[in-house]
Amino acid sequence: MNSGELHVWLVPVDKLREDALPEAAPEEVERASRFQSGVLQRRYLRAHRALRAILRSLTPAELTIAAGWNGKPYLPSLPELKFNLSRSKGMAAVAASLQIEVGVDIERLRPLDDYLGIADRFLPPTAAAEFAACFGPNPEREFFRRWTRTEAVLKATGEGMMGAGKEVEGEWTIMEIDAGPEYAAAVAAPRAGLSVVLRAFGEEL
Repeated sequence: MNSGELHVWLVPVDKLREDALPEAAPEEVERASRFQSGVLQRRYLRAHRALRAILRSLTPAELTIAAGWNGKPYLPSLPELKFNLSRSKGMAAVAASLQIEVGVDIERLRPLDDYLGIADRFLPPTAAAEFAACFGPNPEREFFRRWTRTEAVLKATGEGMMGAGKEVEGEWTIMEIDAGPEYAAAVAAPRAGLSVVLRAFGEEL
């Protein structure tokens, strides 16, 4: 990995072997226990254990993960390694980069009650207008294409949904990721011209 690249791993959490993953941290186990469903607990832990496996493949540094002032996770032992995790149902996505913040989002396509209202409230005005212009009888993919791009940007800035509804400012690399027919995904970083390297989890670990 070099500073001109964004690496993205797609992680099929429902298909992972438990014995191929590192142990979860105690705080991750505690957070998982808050989910009432065993399926949700398992998916949460597998996604975070996969994240640890990916980070371990990138660095021998201590993998104690801390939260920054905005809640975004980072490695105190290697702060120049930036990373982000997103999960939805049986899939997760992990993005990593050097020296530049990165955000990733993955969403399973699903029906919503008010696509246009949600777009007007949360998407940047230009994205909301684009979606309204192409709104049709099967809007899921067009909506979530724009949603994941927006969410990836907000995760890269650390604003989260507090920054929803604002136009993207500055130079960015924002790229959609092919996560299969049931999902939409995107990665974003605040620098133009970055290369995106897509990986399937487990290929190089």
